[in-house]
Amino acid sequence: MAYRYFSAERLPADETLYPVCVTLGGDEAHHLIHVMRVREGEPLILFDGSGAEFDTEITHVKKKELTAEIRACRVEDREAPVCVTIAAALPKGDRQRWLVEKLVELGAAEFLPLEAERSVAKAGDAAASRMNRVVVEASKQCGRNTLMRLADPKSTKTLFSSDFTQAGENAETLKLIAHPNGKRLSDLLDDPENQGRRIFAAIGPEGGFSDTEVENALNSGWIPISLGKRILRTETAAVMICAIAAAGPE
Repeated sequence: MAYRYFSAERLPADETLYPVCVTLGGDEAHHLIHVMRVREGEPLILFDGSGAEFDTEITHVKKKELTAEIRACRVEDREAPVCVTIAAALPKGDRQRWLVEKLVELGAAEFLPLEAERSVAKAGDAAASRMNRVVVEASKQCGRNTLMRLADPKSTKTLFSSDFTQAGENAETLKLIAHPNGKRLSDLLDDPENQGRRIFAAIGPEGGFSDTEVENALNSGWIPISLGKRILRTETAAVMICAIAAAGPE
């Protein structure tokens, strides 16, 4: 079976140019050369985040880079049936990685780190770099050819203001805020009027959103949703929302 790796450079999709050679460097090439120990002549599947994947054959292997010849290109849509954006307060430590990894696997279109009043972790440059690496690794594993977007961090004050609009949002977007007194998410999504609509869900830290944050969200048109009677960790709530949304018809 061919290995599957990511190209940070956009690959040529015009099949009239094939066969064409491309060079792979950086961490991906290092792993292929020094860990997987690939050899010339081996097949390799590349993807560049554009939605396509490319059948290639390795032609040259050096210490820090390798060259592969693209033989074919195909568009493989493995995205979720519903476009989901998760805005969540970051958990600490390894739970950040787990959160991003599972959102990628479940088909979330976008993740927005949320800075809430009771947040326990900050979304700095180091965290963004780690999350980007996790997005690539998880996409390689689960077969997604479109990378989950990582949005710039936003405060709840900004997110829950009446004039805030996220990229791609429209009048049909369901803006949801996790709250124990909300409507059951599954019931909301089962409503025929809501099927297929984009979902933008906000999830607070383990201490929950403050009363002020909830009030601002409700005043700006966010719909409170409940995920059950148990208290969930932030990352568990995010995964649950994505899983329920992805359970719709493919």
